[in-house]
Amino acid sequence: MRYWLYAAVLVAGAAFSILFTGELHIEPETGFGDLSIVSIIAGERAFLPLLLAAAVGALVGSAGRWRFVLIVPVGALYTILAVYGMPPVFSPGEWREFGYRIGDNVIDSALIMYAQPAPYDLAPGVFVMVLPMIVVLAAFATSATLYEGSPVLSVAVLGLTIGVLSTVAFEDGAGPFFAIFLACAVGLLLSAGSVGKEGPGRAAILAGTAVVALALLVPRMPLNDATISPGAIDWTRIGTGGTSRLDVQADVGDYLEAGRDAELFRVESEEPLLWRGGTLDSFDGVRWSDTTEPAEDDGVELAPEVPTRRVVQDVEVLNARTDVLFGGYKIISTNLLGADPNSDASYSLDEPFDEGDTYQVTSLIPQPTEGQLQAAGTAYPETVRRKFLQLPSSTPGVVAETARRIEGNYDPTTPYDAARAVERYLIYDGGFIYNLDVSYRRADKAVEEFLGDSKEGFCTQFSTSMALILRDMDIPSRVVYGATTGDEVNDGEYVVTGSNMHTWVEVYFPGVGWYPFNPTPGFSMPSAMEANAQRPALPYPTSPLGPDEGRIAQRGSPVEENPTPEQRQQEAARQAAEDAASTPDGERLPAWPVFVGVPALLLALVLLSKRVLASRGRPEDLYGDLTGRLRDVLRPNTAPVADSPALTPTERLLLLAGAAGVDEEPVRRFARAYSDHLYSAGGDAEDLTPSYRRALGAYGKLPLWKRVLAVFNPGSLLARIGRGVASRRARVGKALRGRVRALLRRVPRRGR
Repeated sequence: MRYWLYAAVLVAGAAFSILFTGELHIEPETGFGDLSIVSIIAGERAFLPLLLAAAVGALVGSAGRWRFVLIVPVGALYTILAVYGMPPVFSPGEWREFGYRIGDNVIDSALIMYAQPAPYDLAPGVFVMVLPMIVVLAAFATSATLYEGSPVLSVAVLGLTIGVLSTVAFEDGAGPFFAIFLACAVGLLLSAGSVGKEGPGRAAILAGTAVVALALLVPRMPLNDATISPGAIDWTRIGTGGTSRLDVQADVGDYLEAGRDAELFRVESEEPLLWRGGTLDSFDGVRWSDTTEPAEDDGVELAPEVPTRRVVQDVEVLNARTDVLFGGYKIISTNLLGADPNSDASYSLDEPFDEGDTYQVTSLIPQPTEGQLQAAGTAYPETVRRKFLQLPSSTPGVVAETARRIEGNYDPTTPYDAARAVERYLIYDGGFIYNLDVSYRRADKAVEEFLGDSKEGFCTQFSTSMALILRDMDIPSRVVYGATTGDEVNDGEYVVTGSNMHTWVEVYFPGVGWYPFNPTPGFSMPSAMEANAQRPALPYPTSPLGPDEGRIAQRGSPVEENPTPEQRQQEAARQAAEDAASTPDGERLPAWPVFVGVPALLLALVLLSKRVLASRGRPEDLYGDLTGRLRDVLRPNTAPVADSPALTPTERLLLLAGAAGVDEEPVRRFARAYSDHLYSAGGDAEDLTPSYRRALGAYGKLPLWKRVLAVFNPGSLLARIGRGVASRRARVGKALRGRVRALLRRVPRRGR
């Protein structure tokens, strides 16, 4: 039995390796490999350190009475040795610095794990969090079988752990670990003893089978997408801001959904523009981030030969705490002395604005002609190619498929034609719908779902898709965050609220610079921003993509210039209703798994827990099973009467049997046998088994519906938990009182 147990523990520990990549994370100053042996043990794999952590935990869990004493120091010691090597034992002065180093690593890795999905690089902080977890898990599972006599509990804990790991890692690489674990679990359950000496009892085998089946079903449960999200920030969110925060990490989704009415700032301008805050250039498959630095070369923002229009804007900050200056592209100057220009022509401050602060910016609005954009060519600078053609390795195939479809149907001959084709596909011909209520919980699947079957979203989805498709076409692009014009409250005075938060796309054209595109349905560029190269008018009702994909274009509803938020909501609701009416029922996700799955899972857990507790076959387990059955068959208001601690086992059983309507004589015989066991020196479960079975026979004469309801009634489990908590609390209180009295006795008394 021990061999099967240890094998299952090692497999569960090694399964954590699916959460890691093969890339070593290098610390900026000391270097990950300077004082650590993880790289020596693992090479470029996390497998061996995790396997050794499981082995350490199994040894601790086999240490008898010392297992709970050793688990914390041994786990901590192994983690330090595995990650950092030998600590500065003989240099007390370095301990503080060593502690700071561990804390910094943990904080950095916690931020990485919060914002990004698995797999993770082999960062020291991630190991500091994962290795102790494996040691504790392995020790608990080992102890449960060897000392608590519950191999089913060990299988449940280890199997569900692998199931959760499989879900978090999207089942990547978990298959071999599942296969080996299942073989070990079956071997462990078959070799473990239960009631009697004939081998495993039927209840143990059934419970073990249920646990294994549950472990297999965890990654495929219908609620996983709604309950387990690999990254706390998915690609529908640009960052973590709230309704009063505007910066590079501004969460456009939160503004559109929760902070629509918050007045963020007021702008006085002679031209209505899009108020640009900054750009996002790096996409990791989950979210965009800003990597701009003041001295970086992002290409020529605005070529000297491009016509421009000078626009001055006066901005008053309202309900927004921001360190970013908002204004029309391209800002060339500001009256704020502390404002620093960035490489993407945005400006920022070291300290955020306060409510009521004002500033002035002067912008040169690019006015390139369509001829200049068409003749720009593809002679991109190397710095632009390296930074703005970046695509993560996890980019789904639907991006390239969409790019090839657009190229095949629109036949663009220049990068400008291609950009307009992608814009048209997302706005008109692709069948996409503007919807603020969309939510993509699976961050790694969001792009695939949006461009594939869903085709619903708001500006972040549309701008992300256009930028990725253009990059697949070898056309440099970046996502811009900012706000639409806002509501004109006076002549040339605009109030920007949360509902105006917006993202769009800028595309690089050699000899011109960066030029904006707005691929979200219902939105367009202000006329001043595309005076000489306007978005082509759509030739209704023709669509090069055919009747199925050109459904929005065939509706014949023209796109308004700067529609109000209410108009956009009405249009989105109308389109969503039409789309739902035209969608076959079979293509929708049924709601019944949510309402049926959760109660069914809870009932299964109640049943499984009762069977596990009874399967160990000890006298107290048989007594607990019988009292639990009798208690659960009663009405809730009568069952707690039998929970009084003043009752003897016989009194409790007879009270429950009488209330439940069960023949008291078989129950009385079992109560007498159990009392003899409690107050005699010998006796085991075999002496109790015949009377226990006769008592179960009497219980079986109750109506079937009562027994079925009792099976899934959690009352006895909750009562058992309450008694356990009260007992432990009493023991702890007694121990503390004894310790206090002992200390008081040691205090010398003063003489008279």
